[in-house]
Amino acid sequence: MSMSSVHLDVKQELSEKGFVFIPRWKLELSINELASNVGKVVKISDYLNHSMIPDVQKVTPKERESSIKSHYSGEFGLNAFPLHTDLAHWGKPPKYIMMRCINGNERVATKVLPLNIIWEILQDHGLRRAVVKTRGRRCCLLPLLFNTNEEQCIRWDSHFLEPVNESASVIRDLMLSKKVWDLAIDIKLKNFGDTLILNNHSHFHGRSKVSSDCVDRELERIYFN
Repeated sequence: MSMSSVHLDVKQELSEKGFVFIPRWKLELSINELASNVGKVVKISDYLNHSMIPDVQKVTPKERESSIKSHYSGEFGLNAFPLHTDLAHWGKPPKYIMMRCINGNERVATKVLPLNIIWEILQDHGLRRAVVKTRGRRCCLLPLLFNTNEEQCIRWDSHFLEPVNESASVIRDLMLSKKVWDLAIDIKLKNFGDTLILNNHSHFHGRSKVSSDCVDRELERIYFN
């Protein structure tokens, strides 16, 4: 099978399912090459206040005390990362995330929750009315639901977004509940090259708790549209 047909299969599955897990995928290629063959890589350094952030980021578990406060590890440390949208505080977050295992651990899970599993629940709790604001002095108001390329998309992040109205507060409590957490799918990135791609506009993701003897876990992450 040719390289182009492989990537077409990935695109099709991603379009139909919303996420793809590929064990030990194309070990000879870099994550940047893989993402570039599936879509257009998001250059985070092109965005205001992100000039020092590389396109490919290394993701490793860290204790709270040794992490930057504004990062997830600075808030949650080795505890579980709640379900969220990456870069939810952007006007239009990147559509896709690719995470690739460098050094894995089968005791740590990436949690994936497709929106369709909880769509009706969120609707019943006022999703269409929910408005949040970004953190910091230059905060701006954002709806949880937004449209891009005629598609309806959703954003959520309990750390970088703050509820503005009651509907958003109710959604926050729901998204942080064990009821919703238990609906997420566990995906283990444990072997070198194991790759997870997910639609960041329709799927939430998080991370299970990391024990102190699993801190050598290392992933690469890149965004693309």
